[in-house]
Order: sequence, then C-alpha cells, then structure tokens
Amino acid sequence: MSTNGEGKVPEKGISRRDFLKTGAFAAAAAAAGAEIAVNPSAATAAAVAETYHTTCPYCSASCGQLVDVDSAGNVLDVYGDFKSPMNAGGLCSKGAGSYQLVTNPRRLGAFPGPHPENPKFAYDSAPAYANGIAYKRTGNADWDKIPLDQALNEIAQRMVTARGPVNPANGHNSKSVAFFGSSHLNNEQNYSYRRLIAQFGTSNVEHQARL
Repeated sequence: MSTNGEGKVPEKGISRRDFLKTGAFAAAAAAAGAEIAVNPSAATAAAVAETYHTTCPYCSASCGQLVDVDSAGNVLDVYGDFKSPMNAGGLCSKGAGSYQLVTNPRRLGAFPGPHPENPKFAYDSAPAYANGIAYKRTGNADWDKIPLDQALNEIAQRMVTARGPVNPANGHNSKSVAFFGSSHLNNEQNYSYRRLIAQFGTSNVEHQARL
C-alpha cells in the first residue's frame, strides 16, 4: 500500500489515473448500449402485482436483484436492483439468467405434463414422481423413464463401486473418480456439493468453466 511523504496512508479517494480509466470504461459502455450494464424489467407493468428485493445467489458479490411477480405469485422477471450499492442495477450473465431458476423447462418438476422438446422429460408428476425421470443407458440411444428413487440408488451404488476402497493406504483419497462442477449451481448448492465430494473421498474436482 502506498503512503504519503509522512509515511501515512492517504485518505480513501480516487486517483487521476483511476478516474480516467473509469471514465473511459463508462464511455465505452455508453457507446455499446445500456444493455451492457443493466437489464430493466421485461415484464408488462400492468401484469406486475408486486416487486421483491433479493440477492443474487450465484457468488459472494451479493448483487441486488428485483423480482416481479403477478397476482398469482408467478415470477415474471428477475433483473438488477438499480438502488443496490453492490451492482447499481447491473448483473453478470449468470445473475441475469437466474430467472430460469423457476422458468427453465428442463428443471425438476417443471413439466408434470407434456414437455415441449421430448415427452420422456415429462417427469415429477405430483405427488410422488409417478412418471419417473428421463435416463439414458450407456450404449443405448433411446431415452427411457425410471423411478427417481431407483435412479438415485443406482447412481450411488455405481459411484461407490467406481471409487473403490478409501483407506490409509491411499491417503483416504480415491484417484479413480472425479467430480465435475457446474456454473448453474448457486452458493448453497455448491456448498452441499463440496461437502459431498469431501465425504465421498476424493480431491479430483474440476469446473466446467475451465474445460
């Protein structure tokens, strides 16, 4: 950290160089269009019954978000909070895409009825996953359905079999399996996922952004 001539830390402020750099970035953003910085609500004003303040779940930056809902409680849009000191209305691509947390047609439970792309994805029929979930066996080109409990049990059994023993001989660290992270996971999901990896007994972890 730099100091002034008396060896004291200068008061917080912005230098001339930082000001010029910030100004140049702001000018470039303005030239490219407002969409680069903010994404105002795309919902029809007449349909919005309530707007809620929340925080983006994807990282520790804690960017502010606004959520528009209709009178039935359905989410109409998720966009940046212009009054938030953390992001001033701007959102990264993940934050801007968080609307799909409740609207993406492939999320679990989204389609108890017909699926727009493939009927095999139409699962999670209340109250007990009656239609099963879509799965694809190795070497089989066709999608099929399987009960959720059966799918989870098969996954767990195959993972443990592939891992092999975890003991002092291998440093309690299996090298035969690896876990693959996803940028779709939010903070809480990533915490649980990392705990699972540690309990499973491996340090082989990679993220999709680097592959």
